[in-house]
Amino acid sequence: MAKHLERRQPNVLLALGTYDYRIHRGVARYAGQRLWHLNGEMCIWGRLPRGWKGDGILTALEFQPDLVRFIKAAKVPVVDVSLNRPDIPLPRVVGDHYLIGALAAEHFLERGFHHFAWHANDTGFATQQRWRGFSETLAREGFHPESWIWQPGARHPGDLWRAKCQWLVQRLQAVPKPAAVLAFRDSDAANVLDACLAGGFVVPDEIAILGIDNNELICESQSVPLSSVHHDLDSLGYEGAALLDRLIQGQSAPEQPLLIPPRGIVVRRSTEGLAIHHEPCRRALKFLQTNFARNIGAADAVRASGLSRRSFEKVFFEKVGRTPGAELARLRLAHAKELLTQTNLPVMDIAARTGYRTPQYLNHVFHRAMGMPPRKYRLAHRARAVGHG
Repeated sequence: MAKHLERRQPNVLLALGTYDYRIHRGVARYAGQRLWHLNGEMCIWGRLPRGWKGDGILTALEFQPDLVRFIKAAKVPVVDVSLNRPDIPLPRVVGDHYLIGALAAEHFLERGFHHFAWHANDTGFATQQRWRGFSETLAREGFHPESWIWQPGARHPGDLWRAKCQWLVQRLQAVPKPAAVLAFRDSDAANVLDACLAGGFVVPDEIAILGIDNNELICESQSVPLSSVHHDLDSLGYEGAALLDRLIQGQSAPEQPLLIPPRGIVVRRSTEGLAIHHEPCRRALKFLQTNFARNIGAADAVRASGLSRRSFEKVFFEKVGRTPGAELARLRLAHAKELLTQTNLPVMDIAARTGYRTPQYLNHVFHRAMGMPPRKYRLAHRARAVGHG
């Protein structure tokens, strides 16, 4: 008798042009909470459910004409969780690809690298954003990474894997060592590792490798387990579903894509250790990385090195490219930026966690370095549209 008062279950289609189980898991979690009927037929069989009728579609568009035609014909709200088809205007929830690249650069800088490379297989929008975040962050420290874009074209119609491996070996031979390589995704990082094994390069002592996505099925099944930026694909799926729910309920779409920040770096053996082969400097650098949140200064790094202050400061600058004090300041600022963009912690707590004695001191240092106070930096990051990183 109260049937007319019941909330009808939304019927939602998950139509991912490129499937990822973590996006599916995030969507499924939201669907379970909201009592959706979620159609995942395309995820299982790889084909669209012809004749489907429902309330909304969550997709990751690729260059499949059938999928594009299907979505346009459905005439229901659609949310895209990818950047592969910017030519098709849709509400989007996407990863913060610029921040992913920047976070990778900070990871390598903390380990003392001076030589860097970027490897990808295309020049799509997400690729460009990750490259910009990586290269611009390094450029601010005076470094300019090489860009290794594999574009086989018609030159290698046969054994593409072998051709790519040989191509990567040639680049690995030419880059000064030790070098740090960031790959667009974990499968690309595995290709770099293949080339290191084929060329006889020791990972991570000569070549450190960092992937993106933290696909454990790839990263943990290599002879040298791969470190990776944790691209938060679970939250991507969950927040994509939440936006679709709002659109189904009649709310307006946001003008710009919603950005999902990465969840840090998952460190495995491919980037373990430091790129500094001078033991006193290694001890001092490790000390700074471990203790930057405490009330320490350059004198404490000198004591950790075991050298005299004069000898230590000279060799530290030669090996690291910065004074101990500048490296401590860089570590604190980098972690403050990470906490501002990846958490909702108040500035007072961030100051305590990053070695700044008071929120006022953090404000002063941050404004001097970034041209704005921490709160404004956090708001600017969250409001930043994709493509204007």
